[in-house]
Amino acid sequence: MKVRTKDVWLIIKRTYWSGDNQENWFDCVEQANSEEHAESKKSALETLNNEKRVSYLIIKSKQLDQIKESEVDDDTIPF
Repeated sequence: MKVRTKDVWLIIKRTYWSGDNQENWFDCVEQANSEEHAESKKSALETLNNEKRVSYLIIKSKQLDQIKESEVDDDTIPF
């Protein structure tokens, strides 16, 4: 089985809880296929959010997809 990779941008919601044992909670709330799209999603989330404990950050990551060898020639990988 071959594996293909592509960049993906994750929009992470950070919640700060000062009175809890765990001071930060992180949740992936959105994903995007380009940095520009991730920035626009982050801006929209920040506009909707009026909570002081919440902030958003973007993390670039790799998304791995398994593909069948029969779907790919030896020279190219479809994206």
